Amino acid sequence: MKLLVKLIQYSIVLVMIYPLYYVWETDKIKSACLQIKPGMSYNNTLVILNSFGLGFSRMNGDHAQGEKWLGLVESKASFKGYACEIRGFGSQIAGVKMLKGKQIAP
Repeated sequence: MKLLVKLIQYSIVLVMIYPLYYVWETDKIKSACLQIKPGMSYNNTLVILNSFGLGFSRMNGDHAQGEKWLGLVESKASFKGYACEIRGFGSQIAGVKMLKGKQIAP
């Protein structure tokens, strides 16, 4: 019985803390994304992401080889998906946009 009471208490605390964590993390991703602009360098983008404690969760393509690339900074707190999509060519940013929900490909 004591175990059940403890489990319920932890569940209540978790239900109260999760929304705060979600808002904190998604706001951090959005704020970082708003500072990244087309024409910026890849290295400046990494500096901005690192200043917010973020990094690419997925990356397609290789900027060092001068290829087109796509990087995602995804939220771990979102169940439906929340990410900042950063596209580039070589070491230059081509576009930045926020993705929510089913727009994020697996």
